[in-house]
Amino acid sequence: MREGVDDFMKKKKSGEKVFDYTVNIILIIVAVVCIYPLWYVLIASFSSPTAIASGEVILWPKGFTLDGYTRVIENKNIWIGYRNSILYTIAGTAVDFLIQIPVAYALSRKSLPGHRIIMALFVFTMYFSGGIIPKYLLLNSLHMINSPIALIIPSCVNVFNIIIAKSFFEGSVPDSLYDAARIDGCGYTRFFARIVLPLSPALLAIIALYCIQRHWNVFLDAEMYMIDSKYYTLQQVIRNITAKLDANLMEVMEGTELMRMMQEKQLLKYSVVVVSVVPLVIIYPFVQKFFVRGVMVGAVKG
Repeated sequence: MREGVDDFMKKKKSGEKVFDYTVNIILIIVAVVCIYPLWYVLIASFSSPTAIASGEVILWPKGFTLDGYTRVIENKNIWIGYRNSILYTIAGTAVDFLIQIPVAYALSRKSLPGHRIIMALFVFTMYFSGGIIPKYLLLNSLHMINSPIALIIPSCVNVFNIIIAKSFFEGSVPDSLYDAARIDGCGYTRFFARIVLPLSPALLAIIALYCIQRHWNVFLDAEMYMIDSKYYTLQQVIRNITAKLDANLMEVMEGTELMRMMQEKQLLKYSVVVVSVVPLVIIYPFVQKFFVRGVMVGAVKG
């Protein structure tokens, strides 16, 4: 009897090993499929346009050059876009925090009258919006078109972030904690500022990352609301650079000049992409340790 049990356990362990190996192989393949395009963009930005066009760039840069980055750095519009995007991101993230975190905490308290109905109304807006044209007409009537405020105020309520924060507060800040603080004379505002927020570094980090990423990558709203080039975001500037290169290609008929323009497009295309993601790459390591914890809280509780 004992030998039969041992044989069964060995077979089970062998089956588990096969399963683990299979899962690991699949995950490695998925990781390569996801990572390689990013790696290719990086190595292509340091490669010569001729090597890119001929398909020589596969794993490492070919014909190493910094000409693409030189052209990008020399373009003053890039720096205008950088400045604007940084300002919009900082201001937008600050406003998002002032709105979303307190709202999420309030909705997490069962003592709030009608909290379920209010939450349902928030969730409703995730699936049904007012539409692009009504939103534009509203912002125009408020004189917010061609103003940085148009990229900050209308998007300051992100329901997805509120759901994550609400789930975190429900699981990490029990009502008994407030009851104990109230005995010592602690009010709602002081309890939120002195106790709730210090207990929520993982939540604050993940919400900050989501807000920063959303504001940094904003493009459609900027295209609709930003008319003056001095207010352009970095994404708009990059789009204008690539659009201008495409327009120049359409105008050129001579073979030699056409080839030169195509090489210039190849040179700049990858460089501007790398330049645009540098700030996010710099920020991510600082919040990476909180990322999994924050996402799992929202996934399990939400």
